[in-house]
Amino acid sequence: MEVLGRDAANEAYRVAIDHGGRRVVGLLPEAVMARGPLVGGHGHATAYDWIARHRREIETTLKTLADGTGRPKAPFDAMVLAEE
Repeated sequence: MEVLGRDAANEAYRVAIDHGGRRVVGLLPEAVMARGPLVGGHGHATAYDWIARHRREIETTLKTLADGTGRPKAPFDAMVLAEE
């Protein structure tokens, strides 16, 4: 998984994976990260640490969204696919 940076307009972080031979990009809302404790650095460092700790859930959510197979588990159900 690759973190592409913060999308200020959407108040989210852009994340990407390779899945099924294509690149899948999604938006991880900052509100999802705010639901739990943010520990680590400050600002972006804290967000990147949180994303790294939840990598598996984020990747699973992106695959589910890309495949259209079911509904992601909360709080990751707030994620959406982004245009690349």
